[in-house]
Amino acid sequence: MTGSSAAATAGQIVASRLAQMRDALDALADVDLHELEGDALMSALDGVEQIRRRGDALAARVLATVEADGRWAVDGARSMAAWYRARTGRHRSSAARDVRQARALRDHLPGTAKALAAGEISTDHVAAIVRHTTNTEARRERLRDEEVGEDFLLTHAKELDASAFDTAVKHWGLRADPEASDRAYVEDSDREEFYLAETTDGYVPGGWLSRSSGQVLLTALKARTGTPAKGDRRSPAQRLAKSLLGLAHLGLDSGTLRPGARIRPHVSVHVPFETLQRLIAASAPARRHSGCSLSGDTSRSASADTPSSAEHRGSAFGLTGPVANSRDRAGVGLDVGEVGLPDGDHSVDGGSGVGLCNCGQELPDSVIGADLDAASMGAVPPATFEDGTPLPPTLLARLACSSGLHRVVFGPDSEVLDVGREQRIFAAAQTRAIIARDKHCQFPNCDAPPGEGEVHHSVWWWEHFGSTSVKLGVLLCWQHHDHVHQHRISIERRRRRWVFLRRDGTEIERTTHADARR
Repeated sequence: MTGSSAAATAGQIVASRLAQMRDALDALADVDLHELEGDALMSALDGVEQIRRRGDALAARVLATVEADGRWAVDGARSMAAWYRARTGRHRSSAARDVRQARALRDHLPGTAKALAAGEISTDHVAAIVRHTTNTEARRERLRDEEVGEDFLLTHAKELDASAFDTAVKHWGLRADPEASDRAYVEDSDREEFYLAETTDGYVPGGWLSRSSGQVLLTALKARTGTPAKGDRRSPAQRLAKSLLGLAHLGLDSGTLRPGARIRPHVSVHVPFETLQRLIAASAPARRHSGCSLSGDTSRSASADTPSSAEHRGSAFGLTGPVANSRDRAGVGLDVGEVGLPDGDHSVDGGSGVGLCNCGQELPDSVIGADLDAASMGAVPPATFEDGTPLPPTLLARLACSSGLHRVVFGPDSEVLDVGREQRIFAAAQTRAIIARDKHCQFPNCDAPPGEGEVHHSVWWWEHFGSTSVKLGVLLCWQHHDHVHQHRISIERRRRRWVFLRRDGTEIERTTHADARR
């Protein structure tokens, strides 16, 4: 038999056998696997795995033979991996890996190729051997060692799962060529990168970290994440995202990155004066007691000539003069007494010292609202980041809650007329007092320490009632400060404890030790 006729016969055999395999797989595709009993289903899984391993071994042999044949380069493909990717539609990384493994099995790992073809090991075991034993001459030489070479590794590959085996092969590679391990460590450190790619609605992180750096970051994130609280329905990835943001807050707020006092804000937001005023109006606390009819004057509004007059409103933010005094507050109605202050048609029980509404319900000592009439913000220009990106009203309220404020007054042609000093809603002494009182985040079932949070308050209260009282500030961690604004949760001080209320008035309960044991 001549060479050409032998090749033709072999080609016919391969084509015929592959056709038989396709027909068999097509027939299996029509079987309803739900009709199989438990043991039969498990046996089917084992059988599929064996077929997969043998198929991977055959694919590696074919790839290595095609590469050696060389005809793949006739049409001008830049590499065998590029040709393979174009012919099969595989992903760039998986195509390169398959070609690299096929080459290594052919040239350096004949025993591994036989073990895969016999179904004794998986392609994950093969990937570990190729990755850690064939990348330097010293390691390839050690593979031929009769005692600790390829046969030694295959013995362990047949006993260990791929994850444990990968670790074992790393140890083998380190001992076979320690200098290469050192070089790899340095190279890995040099090619570390991290980026935040801006998209239309946020940022997408990406990059690559060495194993040691990745473990450091992962350990820090896990330490920040901790054990999820009862009722925390966020996914692990969502909790890690908040932990990463928390680490950034921790570094910025501690002052270690920029020595001195805690410096805020960490981002700059441009807010037109009328937008700031409308935000305050939109943040006015709503009546909480349904069915309560006050007999006092309920017609007072934020635009009335009261202690919260336009002049006071402007001066509260360091803004004075005709610009500050001419702004309309949109006439938001307010009953001061209905939110726990001693004004309005309310009585106080002199014996207990508990404030009572005229409807008989107990009044809180103070209220910190986070609700917001977002619709009313549509009539004013939006606040923006420095690059011009507009902020939704709830995000603006969240940033205003913890930021310093300073004014820049513009004249015609955008000429800067005046730049005022930065003002903060809570002075340092008041912040220390709130921390001393609350000691940790006050959100139900959270005990984050003061260094991992900030004081939540109401911009509306500060602007309307002058100097801020510590009664109108509560310590929250960064995550729950975001949560309170995002879900517009109101917080009331009742009998020396903070009560968190959803928009429908229901309380967010705290879990007790008795609840945890149930």
